[in-house]
Amino acid sequence: MRLSAQELEKMKSVDIGAVDAESLPDVSGMTFNSSLSCEERIIRFLQIVKNPYCFCIGGVGVKIEFAESGPSLQDTLTDFLIRQKSGL
Repeated sequence: MRLSAQELEKMKSVDIGAVDAESLPDVSGMTFNSSLSCEERIIRFLQIVKNPYCFCIGGVGVKIEFAESGPSLQDTLTDFLIRQKSGL
């Protein structure tokens, strides 16, 4: 699953305050299959959430933003998946 820079920019520009939290996928109960590769887990995550910048956790809309000098989205999602697997 490849997203263009234009698609990512559109996802990134969503105003979380204007989005109904109930319309966003809730990731609080999401589980990950550790037998899949990191890339496959990220692809499945993206298939579920549609927009990696905006989703819901326990009824609360969440928007993730990244600093230009910060880690890549892939690194951040990988860390997130590892923490979820570990139960953190």
